[in-house]
This record gives sequence, structure tokens and C-alpha cells, in this order.
Amino acid sequence: MAKGRAEEKARPTRPAPAATGANKPVGPPMLLVVLGYASLLASLPLVGVDGVGIHILGYVAGALIPILVIGVVRRVDLDRRRSPYYVPRPGLPTALVVLAIAAVIAAGLHVWPIATELAS
Repeated sequence: MAKGRAEEKARPTRPAPAATGANKPVGPPMLLVVLGYASLLASLPLVGVDGVGIHILGYVAGALIPILVIGVVRRVDLDRRRSPYYVPRPGLPTALVVLAIAAVIAAGLHVWPIATELAS
């Protein structure tokens, strides 16, 4: 057991909310959701183009990126929900489900030609 007086460690002080601008409302990262949809829409014209490389690019843009965006949006939204100034957007869960379904469809549209080419 240690002898002597215990010293309390100094805790870092947080600046006042008015000084940091933290008292303004925050919401879900809708810009990231829009970027996920933009990536998906950019891959759709590549469905009609022939070539394995083009379909791999379409698969990455239309399936992998939107699925990663969904994960990042959910993580950022979870962090932002901790704020007392959080303002929820009721359409966010629906938008993420629609993006996930559309990404799976885009994946199928791009993987099918790749598999057909590799099988022949």
C-alpha cells in the first residue's frame, strides 16, 4: 500500500459550447447517403457495356462503395446520436435499405456478365 497523499490528476477542461459552436443541431450524414446513391447511379450505364474490366469497375462503384457508405453512415449517425442537439431524419433508415437493395441488384447485374465471360 502506498503511503502519502493521493494526488488527483488534472482533468482536461472542455470549452464552453458557445465557444465551439457545438450547440447547433446535428443530424445524420445525408451527404454520405447522397454520395452512395451517386456511386450506384454512376455504375448503371456500365451494365450495357461489354468487357470484364468495365463490369468490375461497375461492381465496385455500384455494389462495394454503396455498402461501405451504408456502414460509414450508420457509424457516424451513431456517434452523432450521442449529442443532445441531435435531430433525427425519419427517412434515413428507409433510404439505407433502398440503397442496400439497389446495391445488391447492381452487383448481380455486373457479376452475371463477369461470370458468363469467365465460364466461356
